[in-house]
Amino acid sequence: MSVQTTDWGEITWLEEEHDIFSIRGLKAGIVTLPAGSHQPRHRHYEEQVIYVIEGQALSILDHVESRLSVGSFFHWKAGVEHEIYNTGEGNFRHLLISNPESEILEETEFHHEGRQTDISPDLIYVAIEAIRTQFLETLHYGYAIFDFHGNLILQSWFYPDFCVECCQPAMHPGACGCMRRIPLKECVEEKVFFCEYGMEIFQYPILFGGIFMGYIQSGYIRHSTTKKGRIEEVYDVPESVVAGIQALMRRIVKAVRNYCEFEQFRRDLMEKELHIATQEEAQQILLKDLKDTQSAMTDLKINHHFLFNTLNSMASLALDEGSMPLYQSIVDLSKMFRYTLRTQASVVPLDREIEYVKAYLQLQKLRYGEELQIVWHLEPDVGKIMTPFNFLQPVVENAFIHGFDESVHKKLKISAGKTADELEIQVINTGAKLDEQKCRVINQGIRSNTSHGLSMLYQKLSAVYGEKFCFEIGTDGRKNTRFLIRMPVWQDRKSGEESV
Repeated sequence: MSVQTTDWGEITWLEEEHDIFSIRGLKAGIVTLPAGSHQPRHRHYEEQVIYVIEGQALSILDHVESRLSVGSFFHWKAGVEHEIYNTGEGNFRHLLISNPESEILEETEFHHEGRQTDISPDLIYVAIEAIRTQFLETLHYGYAIFDFHGNLILQSWFYPDFCVECCQPAMHPGACGCMRRIPLKECVEEKVFFCEYGMEIFQYPILFGGIFMGYIQSGYIRHSTTKKGRIEEVYDVPESVVAGIQALMRRIVKAVRNYCEFEQFRRDLMEKELHIATQEEAQQILLKDLKDTQSAMTDLKINHHFLFNTLNSMASLALDEGSMPLYQSIVDLSKMFRYTLRTQASVVPLDREIEYVKAYLQLQKLRYGEELQIVWHLEPDVGKIMTPFNFLQPVVENAFIHGFDESVHKKLKISAGKTADELEIQVINTGAKLDEQKCRVINQGIRSNTSHGLSMLYQKLSAVYGEKFCFEIGTDGRKNTRFLIRMPVWQDRKSGEESV
């Protein structure tokens, strides 16, 4: 047995070699809180089962109070927030069994001589985005993930109160002193260190195929066995919490690495298929895809014609009944259907794109009324410049899906100007503010060839212009979100579109 003394009491840890605790990763001990002691609020990094063997206490679990007495049995899941007050006259003691689900990470040897060219540096961004909503954002713990250059990819919102008081991580993402403590060249190894305020931090590298992809940092705890001084109101964590944090970090690293492996396999497979396919096979595939697409487009046009005719009938009815706002909104919706139905060309004059966007924004005005302000700045003659079909509306729509929050006033500014050989378009909204790190992550996602809207738009522009264009998100001088699009000016290219 070993005894861990803490600020609030002690834990007598049972030997792991004992038969009943031989299960891998399982830790068990007897927790003792002296009379009048308080176990400060803390978050559980591991699943716990407790059985009260002596005394009485008040437990507050996720802000819900309950009484603990002899014979009480509880199962607490990982992630809960908890504190205990000893309310009895003597010691409060309970059996603690925790399961941090520890696992050993195995990785191939790290390549110090440089990055391999066949592993894309954006792979870690794709992996983090893939596991973000279903895994990372469900974890109510403090963590930060960086790429191999030390750029922040993702940071948790759930940092200990002490960290918030000292550094305000949410206000300074990726910029806390502890996040820049270890030199980048040393981040390829596991590290344990202390921040300037005495909190213990764990750092794990993320390796894939022997390549250093980035690293993750977590912990932000005080652990009495480290001999560091007492920090008032900071929970002195037991050893089981340390094991839980380490297990969680290994799970995250493994999840990132597994997705990198899947994504790399997918990319390699696509590349091999392109090389293996003969020209004749490629032509057969293209012919089949063309026939399928033509069939789908025929069905789509039938549906569009039906909707278009129905909207015209509704507009006539609204006009007969004197409902002008309803009539105008139906007309705007009809314009949008007509544009997508009749336009056959891959490129169209910018004028037509703007007309389409204006019809869309009129429908948004119907929804938001005076709360929405739209400002246009269009230089003379830009309307004649040929642009890809339906490239602007998805960017404008993004402001309503991801930009504008619940604030009353919403302002959207759309500008277009021309230099000697370039068209520049800016779409600025006054919605949610983005910092430099968030913009960098979004831009990585846009260029990552995924299936979300902005990435698909990037691929469309790439198909038309190759590498001779710019499409990125950033901020203007007032910290408003700004989409910037630059594309070459085509002087003599025919649109090939039908007149409408």
